[in-house]
Amino acid sequence: MVDIDREANIYTIYNIIVDETSRNVTTARDRALQKGQRQALERLFRRIILISDREKLPSFSDTEVTEIISGFEINNERRSTVRYIASLVVHFNRDKVNDILGLYEIPFAETLGTSVSVLPVLEEAGALRLWEKDNKWRETWQNYDVINNLVPIETPTPSLKNRMYISALQAKNYDQRSIQSYIRENTLNDLIIATATVKKDVENSQLLLDINLKRNDQSLEENNIVKQLTVSVPAYDENGAPNLDALYLAGVDAATDWVDDLWKSKVLVNYGFASKISAIGHLNEISDWLLIQKQLEKVNLVRNINLKSITIDNIDLEIEFAGAPEQLALSLAQQGLTLEQGENGQAWTIALTGLASVERRD
Repeated sequence: MVDIDREANIYTIYNIIVDETSRNVTTARDRALQKGQRQALERLFRRIILISDREKLPSFSDTEVTEIISGFEINNERRSTVRYIASLVVHFNRDKVNDILGLYEIPFAETLGTSVSVLPVLEEAGALRLWEKDNKWRETWQNYDVINNLVPIETPTPSLKNRMYISALQAKNYDQRSIQSYIRENTLNDLIIATATVKKDVENSQLLLDINLKRNDQSLEENNIVKQLTVSVPAYDENGAPNLDALYLAGVDAATDWVDDLWKSKVLVNYGFASKISAIGHLNEISDWLLIQKQLEKVNLVRNINLKSITIDNIDLEIEFAGAPEQLALSLAQQGLTLEQGENGQAWTIALTGLASVERRD
């Protein structure tokens, strides 16, 4: 029996920036750490539960937040006599987080998604920008810290090759010939075209950003998924300048939330519900089993692995896991393992893929 006992990266939140001023640096530090830990918990829930489920969560006291945390790290610490600045990495106790979500019957996702590429098109004053230097919408995507997102986001650089394959107008119009050429040349599986338009709400002194998102996922039969979003911010920042940076950042926040929710809908599980399946696997060498075991242990859905038998060229496993077999197979694929069931409900088979071979070399 291999017992799965680990704190996965999914329950660690990075790069929480704190900046507090008080009557002395000790008070400023205490307040900063308290606020930072609360921000990290909010960011964790944003990562693992659906947008629609966030309102089901209660308000947590400072003591309750502390009890959910298993540890934290402080980086880039700076201080004066009255000010404290730092970047936090906060680790959460997986079981305690799962207990809370189970109590409120909120399903959650524990599987990181594969990367998605985004083409950010900005429509402003009748002009379209994609690769141009003054496309602040693309710049915001490029600078966005996605380390705490469930789905990694990639934003392409404005290279000559990319300019040749697709223009801003072709992207906005969803020109499939250009899009498919761009996808093929960049070896992409999943592409989202994010077209943003800035508007002004003079009456309410706000800036609005209308965002049209269109997803081309080559793994889906219906590979075009469309979403319209609108975000708003105060028209001017604290210095009286147009609040465009905050507007674009709010837009990327909303868009990445949507991308994460698409993935969560595939891998959501309910805490406390476990299943078991038996699977057999072929070994080319005995070290294949060690690699299979290593990759299984990285999958958060897997609770226990029972090695029932092993020979020179075969293994027989029983896997205890949360969720449905299809969700387990999807999660295993992220770690270079295939899990397939034979026709007419025959036995499950597990095997290594090329992705796992990279792990072997590492």
